[in-house]
Amino acid sequence: MPDPLPAGSPRRTIFAECVQKYTNDIYTLSSMLLQQSTEAEKVTIRTFKELHKMFRQKSFDSQLFSIEAYRSCIRQCADYYARRSLLSGKALPWEEQLVKTMWYGLKLSLPQISIILQKSVPVLKAQLRHVREQLTAQEDLLPSGNLSVV
Repeated sequence: MPDPLPAGSPRRTIFAECVQKYTNDIYTLSSMLLQQSTEAEKVTIRTFKELHKMFRQKSFDSQLFSIEAYRSCIRQCADYYARRSLLSGKALPWEEQLVKTMWYGLKLSLPQISIILQKSVPVLKAQLRHVREQLTAQEDLLPSGNLSVV
């Protein structure tokens, strides 16, 4: 089947520009969520393959490219976690780990995260508050270093 985005078409150019613009962000998100560079590369590739299928549809709005890219990446990372059962009992729940990564790692704004995750800002704030509480509790459990003066 021939590629519906023939060489030189404006849609193909737009798609290429979007891929170039968001590749680093998608790779960074998948790396932070998976903490494995090889899997992050695979997720990034699968994300753009999925987006290419969507983009070939005439109804796809290129203005939504970044949102769809983040959503696709998140879906694939969640699938990876589900398949590999990477979350231990001590780790944050997936939803909170996701919000933490997007807020602290990617430094996205709450309204951006809200659009991507389709959650209200107050819900996200509550999740971030819980994340901070968990991180503080984990810090309190860490042994303090030797503070003696030599």
